[in-house]
Amino acid sequence: MEKLAIETQVEEVAQQAGSLLRSRYALWILASISFVESALPVPFITDPFLIAYIIADRKVAYKAVLVTLFASVLGGVCAYILAFSFYEFIANNYLSGITGEQFTSIIEKLREGTFIMTILGAVTPIPYTLVAYGVGFIKGSLFLFILASILGRGFRYALVGFLTYICGQRAVDLIRKKFIAISVFTIVIAIIYFVFKLMQ
Repeated sequence: MEKLAIETQVEEVAQQAGSLLRSRYALWILASISFVESALPVPFITDPFLIAYIIADRKVAYKAVLVTLFASVLGGVCAYILAFSFYEFIANNYLSGITGEQFTSIIEKLREGTFIMTILGAVTPIPYTLVAYGVGFIKGSLFLFILASILGRGFRYALVGFLTYICGQRAVDLIRKKFIAISVFTIVIAIIYFVFKLMQ
C-alpha cells in the first residue's frame, strides 16, 4: 500500500533533520518552519516536523505544540496583512471585469464567513496560507481571523502532539484517519454555509 505524504515526510524529516531536531536550536527551527509554512505558499506542512521533534524528545511535547501554534498564527497574520495591503492593486489589475456592485456583494458575503473560512484552512488539508491571503484580501475581521486561527491550529497541533506523545511513530496512521474524518466534516459544513450565503 502506497504511503501517504505525511508518513513519507515524517520518515524523511527523521532521517534528514533528525540531528537538528535534537539540537538546542530545535525549537527555533520548528518555529521557523511553522512560520514560513503559514506565511508563504511553500510545498510542505509543519506536522511531520512537529511529529519528528516530539518523537525525538517527548518530554517537551507541550512546549513544541505551543511554539508551533504561536509561530503558525504569527505567520498567518503576516500573510493576512500582506494580502490586505495589496487589495486595491489586485482588485484594479485582476478583477476589473467584475462590476463594482457584483464584486462588493460577493466580498461582503465572503467577509461574513471569515471565521469558518479560517477554521477550514487551520484544521483541514486546505492550505492555511491561501486562506490567510483570502481573508486578508476580502478584508475580513482580523480579530475573528486570529481567534479562528488559534482555535483551529491549536486543535490540529494539540491533536498531533497528544497522539504522537502517546503513540510515537504509530500516531501517523491515527492522525491520518482522524484528520480525514474531521476534514470531510469541516469541508461539508463550510460548503453548505457558503452556498447558503451566496444564494441569499
